[in-house]
Amino acid sequence: MPAGWVTVLQMVPWTEVIKNAPKVAEGAVKLWNTVSKKSTEVQAASDADLVLLAEQTELQAHAQRLAKTEEQVALLQEEMLQSTQVIKELAAQNAQLIKQVEVNRKAVTVLGIVVALMAVGLVTQAVALFAV
Repeated sequence: MPAGWVTVLQMVPWTEVIKNAPKVAEGAVKLWNTVSKKSTEVQAASDADLVLLAEQTELQAHAQRLAKTEEQVALLQEEMLQSTQVIKELAAQNAQLIKQVEVNRKAVTVLGIVVALMAVGLVTQAVALFAV
């Protein structure tokens, strides 16, 4: 069973995987930076908001919260787009791997048929040789 996995892993188009790895890593780093930066900004903003809200009228406070909510929605949309790009690249790599596995499966089937035919030929040669 482990030998089968080794064979499959040997047939993976590692050059394509390695070629696309920097793109995936870059997308992941951008996503991580955006998420981590947003967390610290939200914390700093919430501390400052408590002081400001005490001094402003209720209407101004609602308008400010609405603006911040819209800003957070825009950040979430940006993160969603980045996540979508990373998922798209991973899906493309997955499709390449599946395609290569299918090619390998067909090659193994052909090789199995060739080996079976060679075995039949070897048996007939042996029978013909010893029948004489």
